Amino acid sequence: EEPKNNTPPPPSSKNPFFLSLPFSHVHLPQFAGVDQIGKSERGYFGDSVAEVDSAVGAILNAVKVQETLSENTFAFLTSDNGARPNTRDTVHTGNNGLLSGRKGQIWEGGLREPAVAWWPNTIAGHQVIMDVAVTTDVFATFAELAGASLPSDREMDTISMLSILNITHAGKRGDARMVSAGGNTRNVSFFYQGCQLWAVRMGPWKAHFFTSPKPTFPVPQFQDYDVTVLPAGVDDVGATQDLQGTPHNPPLLFNLESDPSEDFALTGHDDV
Repeated sequence: EEPKNNTPPPPSSKNPFFLSLPFSHVHLPQFAGVDQIGKSERGYFGDSVAEVDSAVGAILNAVKVQETLSENTFAFLTSDNGARPNTRDTVHTGNNGLLSGRKGQIWEGGLREPAVAWWPNTIAGHQVIMDVAVTTDVFATFAELAGASLPSDREMDTISMLSILNITHAGKRGDARMVSAGGNTRNVSFFYQGCQLWAVRMGPWKAHFFTSPKPTFPVPQFQDYDVTVLPAGVDDVGATQDLQGTPHNPPLLFNLESDPSEDFALTGHDDV
C-alpha cells in the first residue's frame, strides 16, 4: 500500500524515482490476504502467488493513471532462485517442472527463473525473449538507464539487458512470440556455491565442476493439496548437503537446449 499510495509525480530531471520492492513471498511461511485466500486452485502457494500478482498490479495501475509517468517507467519483476518442492509440505511450496534440483542447488531447478519486463511504448509486449541474463545484470541495466558509469576499479559480473529488452517488433495481443534479440547478450554465466565455482554456462552448454545430489522425493500431487509422505528413513535434503559437492574432472557437460533437465551428461563422448 505504501508504494502504491506514494507514487511520485511525472518524472523530470528534478524528480526521477527508483523503487525496489523485495517481497518475502513466496518464501515460507506462505501468506495471503482476505482478498486472495482460498481463491487459487493451487492451495496456499497459489494464493501467495496471487497476492504478489495483486500487489504488483496495484503499483502498476497507480503508475498507469498518469500516461507520461507510465511511458517513462521501467518495471522489472523476477525471483532470486528456483522453488524448493521437495519438502514434507507440498501445499506451501512451488514446483520446478522438468528442471532438476531445487533452491540452493546449481542444477537448473535451483537457478532458472522467469522475469517480466514492462515499459510501455519502449519494450514490445506479448513475446518471450530467449536470451540469457542473470540477476546481477539488473545493476548494469539500471545504471545505463540512469546514465551512470560502472565502477572501473574492480571486475563486475554485470551486463546491461537493455539491448535484449528494447525490441521494436511487437506481437499481436495474445500472440506470444519466441524471439532472440542478439546485441549485447551474456556469453558466459558463472555459478558459485560460496566462493567456489561450481558450474559455467556458455550458450546452450553448461559444465558442472561440482554437483550436489538431485532430490529424489515423490512428485507432489498438487491437485489434492495433500502432504507428500517421504519414503521410510529419508529426510529432507538440507543446505549442508548442497554445499558438499561431488567434484567432476572432466566436468559434467549438458546441452540445455536439448536436455533442460540435465539428465544426459555428454562428458566422455568422442564428438564433444
